[in-house]
Amino acid sequence: MTKVIAVHSFKGGTGKTTLTANLAAILAMHHRVGVMDLDLSGPGLHVLFGLKKGEVKATLTDIFLGDANPADVIIDLTPRFPKLKGGLYFCPASNKVEDMLRLLKAGLEVTLFQDTLQKVGEQCNLDYIIVDTHPGVENDTVLAMGCCDALVLVSRVDQQDLFGTAVMVLLAETFGKPTFLTLNMVPPGVRIKDAVKVGKELAVLFRSRFLQAFDFQMDVINNLSRSVFVIDNPDSAFAHKVNEAAELLTKELAEAPATAN
Repeated sequence: MTKVIAVHSFKGGTGKTTLTANLAAILAMHHRVGVMDLDLSGPGLHVLFGLKKGEVKATLTDIFLGDANPADVIIDLTPRFPKLKGGLYFCPASNKVEDMLRLLKAGLEVTLFQDTLQKVGEQCNLDYIIVDTHPGVENDTVLAMGCCDALVLVSRVDQQDLFGTAVMVLLAETFGKPTFLTLNMVPPGVRIKDAVKVGKELAVLFRSRFLQAFDFQMDVINNLSRSVFVIDNPDSAFAHKVNEAAELLTKELAEAPATAN
């Protein structure tokens, strides 16, 4: 059955979307993986996946507005990335302002989102669906949290960001969802082993699980969202760390009951 992983951050600028795309690519090396862009007011995954305007026929926004079905929205990215032996399938969000405003007015229903997750998982026979959410505490964030099997929280080593992450853990606990803390863009002045130590201590404090700490890597930053970094650089230190995170997630979710089906 399909397992759903939501990726979230309390603040913007944490590298959440970049991590989502790279985690999905690593998982798709050996699994069938779907990616949903639920950052409905600021979608960006389509850029990382190299999609042009004409390649997107319909979006998740269209589904939520009643103008499309999941089959219309799913884009098979596997032929574009032949290294991904499992399979990668993408459901984009609309980047049209008028669509964003219509959905903001109409609202997003939990039953419709659950139905979309189920249909996408079944149609593509997916092992995992990774949902990239909008930063902060928004309606769609809470909705994704309630429908996921695990929540990956991405935070910078910043007091405000970490406080907000703790709030998100408490919110996730009300849904009974396991949370995985990831520290990203650790500044050059902080040794990565010290960041890992802090991350593990915070995970205990937050009653969460520590997933990974990524240092501030200029090669990833300089990629400027042109592509999925781990596909082009599979032997990089960043790719190895993402792979470690993926292995831990798959291990932790192996026995968890799925909510997508």
